[in-house]
Amino acid sequence: MKNQIRLMLALAAGVIAFPALAQERTPLSAEAVAAHTAAAALLPSHTRAAKPGDGPHTKVMGIHPYPDTPGANAFRAYPPSCAADPLPDKSTVPVVSNRIPLFARDATGTGLVEGVTVTVWRIPCSSSGAATAYNPNALTNAMTFVRIDRDTANEGNRSHFPTFPIVQASQGSIGFGTAGAPNPASLVRLASEPNTVIADTPFDSPMYDSTTYVLENYPYTGSGFFKFSDAFTLRIDPQIGGVTPLDLAIPDYNPALYPDSSALMPFDGYAAAQWINATLNQGLIVQIAEQIQPDGSTVRQLGFDLETVDLNGDVMWLVGNAAFLPFATNVVINTNYLGNGLSQHSWGTAKFELQDCNHLDVTFAPNALLPTPIRGFSGLIHYDRLFSANGMLCE
Repeated sequence: MKNQIRLMLALAAGVIAFPALAQERTPLSAEAVAAHTAAAALLPSHTRAAKPGDGPHTKVMGIHPYPDTPGANAFRAYPPSCAADPLPDKSTVPVVSNRIPLFARDATGTGLVEGVTVTVWRIPCSSSGAATAYNPNALTNAMTFVRIDRDTANEGNRSHFPTFPIVQASQGSIGFGTAGAPNPASLVRLASEPNTVIADTPFDSPMYDSTTYVLENYPYTGSGFFKFSDAFTLRIDPQIGGVTPLDLAIPDYNPALYPDSSALMPFDGYAAAQWINATLNQGLIVQIAEQIQPDGSTVRQLGFDLETVDLNGDVMWLVGNAAFLPFATNVVINTNYLGNGLSQHSWGTAKFELQDCNHLDVTFAPNALLPTPIRGFSGLIHYDRLFSANGMLCE
């Protein structure tokens, strides 16, 4: 049911006229239910082909006994470092929202209608100035969410429940097409967790609970590629005769409307990298570790190794580590220098702040009267990312 061809056929089937609906949970005729569900049963006669470089997608036994190694989704719609599971369950302003009736069923399979609220909003993501497919102008970018909320009285009710609609987007040269001939490139993928490649929410699947989805691109031939930080129109089509699809006009992402758009980036595994200050000839290795505690909580640690020179021009290493809580945007570390035999001696402190994926600031405060030839230096030093950890692409 993840196949866009199947969804295209489902959309085409929606031109069948259903009876007018006066109120929620009005029973639909057997013919109307059959017309709605028939679309989902239309299976393609061939396996959907992948885009070049995406690898084969076959239904028969293949030749690869092991999964792939970590890597970023080549068709991603936002920086992988922007968010992790779970997605937010509360929207932030600005939002675009409206009501729409969705096709619904009861426990016996009777076709019904249930009104829901559809809300679209964004959260700002780090923009490190690197051009990407979803951000070709290297501008600030965001992650776009769609939440479908059942009314409070219906939340979690399995005796009757709405089913997932068909979702399309129109942007640039990609239009919706017509009811009888929809544009397959307009279909978008909605996933309930981020950083997925093919995870999808099938048309007509049950929706027992209010759920947040992230807008994604399909990785298949014939699919459209959308830049969801730019303006687009999102269409929610419940496939009910007499019900006009809901079109939501989503404007360009404007960072000025988001107080967090210029905030420091929280420290997590995406900060683990090799950093450099070429002017000072300093190399910095940052590691992010975590350890599960007996009570189930997680302790995270930032460890670093800084290569610089002492007063004699010889290599001098500053090292240190400190625990920090999730979402921390600065970490202060008691710092040591390595002496003969790699013994550690107190040097001072270093405060780490991550401006974005590619820019790290460290403020140094050395102890007074450091022994010769240990060099003390104070103040803010900027470092640029040199390499990223495999599978932890920060953008």
